[in-house]
Amino acid sequence: MTRSLFYTDKENKLREEVRAFAKEKLEPLREKCTLDREFPREALRLMAKEGYCGCIHDPKYGGNNEGTGTVNESIVAEEIAYVNGAIEMTRLVSATLFGMPLATFGSEEQKEKYLPKLIKGEIIGAIAMTEDQVGSDLTRMQAFARKEGDEWVLNGHKRFITNGGHADVISVFCRTKTVEEEKNARKAITGFLVEKGFPGFKVAFEYPLAGMEGGSVARLEFNDCRIPEDQLLGEECKGFQQLMAELNTERVGMAAACVGHSQRAYDDALLYSTQREQFKQKIRNFEWVSFRLADCATKLQAARLLTIEAAKTIDAHQDATLIASMAFAYGTEMETEVTTSALYTLAGEAITANSSAVMSAHRMAPVMWVVGGTTDIQKFIISREIYKSLK
Repeated sequence: MTRSLFYTDKENKLREEVRAFAKEKLEPLREKCTLDREFPREALRLMAKEGYCGCIHDPKYGGNNEGTGTVNESIVAEEIAYVNGAIEMTRLVSATLFGMPLATFGSEEQKEKYLPKLIKGEIIGAIAMTEDQVGSDLTRMQAFARKEGDEWVLNGHKRFITNGGHADVISVFCRTKTVEEEKNARKAITGFLVEKGFPGFKVAFEYPLAGMEGGSVARLEFNDCRIPEDQLLGEECKGFQQLMAELNTERVGMAAACVGHSQRAYDDALLYSTQREQFKQKIRNFEWVSFRLADCATKLQAARLLTIEAAKTIDAHQDATLIASMAFAYGTEMETEVTTSALYTLAGEAITANSSAVMSAHRMAPVMWVVGGTTDIQKFIISREIYKSLK
């Protein structure tokens, strides 16, 4: 993309720096993820070394947030996702989805213990909410922790946990009050910081992914998992509020990643249209090709502008619920449409090359529909928010 008036000179410079880094350092690692399904730990260390895991974090702990953390996060997310979806998802989940609740609600001891190592890429974080019967409706959590002396004992499972197979510490959310004690599950959910070495915790298995190859998505099991009391995240029974507080930043990161995946597919298709010849002319001369790419360019820019507005709204400490959900919902649908159009343009070139960036981006599209709250849930939130305006 060209420089945009909606970004400051400093933000445009950051984009150029991240793009150059990603091309030089991460592009050589892309096929290890796409073809070999290798977890991108090396890539995470490289990104952390450049400061790209500290965008939203306080300089006190090694971060570089100077008031525009969410905007910078969105820029980094887009440019890293341009190279590979699994690499960006690994970074986003560790640095932001795990890191933000810790930075916001963790004790000073917890932040000093984990944040510097997280920002440096020395440890990997994850966040565990989903269960077999728990997805969009977090209030149906069945995993349960009971207090025993100065420890909590956790039983249950979590599934589809991104980074779960490789994480060093995981924010696990579960009930700590029975239905008899508290029928309102929103007042019964608590977060804990669970390290991989805690007794009773195990990674049951990792799911083979149809998209986001190289990323880790795992099922976690807790059998009398013993958690020290000082690993409780924030206050007891405030877990639901903690989860809700980080969602808008998560949606912005996801929306930016959608733009990054799609931009790569579009760029490859655009270039290919100037090289491929049929019927004695470049295929760019056929309107069904050039018009399709014109639609892609328009949708990409619309998604990017929604994302930057959402990011700037968060950094301005204003309610970003509506615009963040708009950015994420539109981004997921845009990615499906743009990557499909790119596939149409490359045709056989896309489907025969296993390492094709276009095919990789296209396989990420269904992933983005599901993670971080389904697109349907985003539309529910949008409809809820727009009807509030009638009041």
